[in-house]
Amino acid sequence: MAESILRVKELKISLADGTPLVEGVSFNVQTGKVLGIAGESGSGKTLTCKAIMGLLPEKAFNVTGVVAFKNKNMLQMPEKEAKTIIGKDISMIMQNPMTAFNPMSKIGSQIIETLRAHMPVTKKEAYDLGIEGLKKMNLERVHELMNSHPYELSGGMLQRIMISISLMLKPFIVIADEATTALDVKTQAIILSEFEKMRNDNIGLIVVSHEFGVIAQIADDVAVMKDGRIIEYGTVYDLFDNPKKKYTKELLEARLLRKEVPQCLK
Repeated sequence: MAESILRVKELKISLADGTPLVEGVSFNVQTGKVLGIAGESGSGKTLTCKAIMGLLPEKAFNVTGVVAFKNKNMLQMPEKEAKTIIGKDISMIMQNPMTAFNPMSKIGSQIIETLRAHMPVTKKEAYDLGIEGLKKMNLERVHELMNSHPYELSGGMLQRIMISISLMLKPFIVIADEATTALDVKTQAIILSEFEKMRNDNIGLIVVSHEFGVIAQIADDVAVMKDGRIIEYGTVYDLFDNPKKKYTKELLEARLLRKEVPQCLK
């Protein structure tokens, strides 16, 4: 039986003035399993992920509940201790990879800086790890890539580099927030293939997407969010074959023809 590596319980997020944004969200992430979080824009998916990663400014947001990594609540940890987990043990792949990179700094420099921030390696060792990681992503001309600026590369290539950096740090959990959105079908298939490899390496994944085709293809369990709440939760088969909530049915009808669902699940 897979081990629960991340436990989110009664997570609540509100603005500093008390306006509720996310209310009572709970789920578990297991090693080697994929949790899909689905819902329309504004449903609270990204806010939930940013709260897990500690990316919500304390002056603007109030976050309460439990975000337990290996049974330790990160919301109650000293900031310094939480930072040893965030970025290494739990990493996040953003929707827009261009925002994750410094446009003025070369890819190689950013990889080296990231690896050295989390690992006791020299610049040369970090560079070699970067080359090895990019090759594992089936990227070509990797030395040239290391010497390139982000604006010289496509969105799909930057996504694969971000995934590569995440895997170099040997995380336990990867959060992918709309990581396949706006990518062409071929690149999307490559990214989903990399997610499958992560699952096979016993990494737990949270895949956030408004595209039910993506969720159907990769997820083991699915949480459907609406207005800051999880309104339906179940295995991908149960949810697609027998959705209980009207909202879930409407999303399925809007995003994916019902007759296509079994094909995606094969």
